[in-house]
Amino acid sequence: MSRLLPALLLIAALLPASASATDSRVLNALLDGVLEAHVDDGYVDYPAIARNVRFHKYLEAIAEFDADSLADDKERMAFWINAYNALVIKEITNGQTPIGAIAKIKFFRTTEHRVGGRNIDLQSIADDILFEFDDPRVHFAIVDSAYSAPRLRSEAYRVDELDQQLEDNVRNFLNDNRKNRISETLRRAKLSPIFEDYADAFGGAPGGVLEFVSHYVDDDQLAEELAAGRFDLEYMDYDWSINGRPM
Repeated sequence: MSRLLPALLLIAALLPASASATDSRVLNALLDGVLEAHVDDGYVDYPAIARNVRFHKYLEAIAEFDADSLADDKERMAFWINAYNALVIKEITNGQTPIGAIAKIKFFRTTEHRVGGRNIDLQSIADDILFEFDDPRVHFAIVDSAYSAPRLRSEAYRVDELDQQLEDNVRNFLNDNRKNRISETLRRAKLSPIFEDYADAFGGAPGGVLEFVSHYVDDDQLAEELAAGRFDLEYMDYDWSINGRPM
């Protein structure tokens, strides 16, 4: 993960933002330096990131980055996941939170960011770019700063590791009892509302959701029972408390 980090950070420090943006490896190295230092098992130290020069350099670099120049969909997906998560952090460090109905609208819809050569809001990045890749695992890579969200990784997403990163995310999220609770005794799967809000991405009907979940639970017998649809499906409440040290 960090084998190129020292050299690329040196390059990024020497180049202006426009030059740094020509190479996604430099972007990833910048973001790695921030996430490795200030994200611990998903817990985000927002005040520390606000003071991190590399974070601001990363934001400057992605502002005019030509995402269409990236080699393929996997590389573009990695870029936009990283951008989304960084922009969420930016909003928190700017004093905004998605706590409350009006605050959510401002956080996700009306606040625009300069990224990829255009002004765009977070919801548009998710709906119009990331979800268009038609990979349900992306729902567990983007992190909206909430306690109930998937854990923010302590590293950037990159094309050569993307599939494994996405697989790990889903498995870790589904086996986290704070986010999902599956009781074999009660024959009940009480899942994150992510599965309810985006049910179509997971097969639509409850059976499709349970089939998806069955591929990621750690218990083989439980996986077989879930795939057979022998569980009642319920959804947990979403806790919008901030997933780290607040500003």
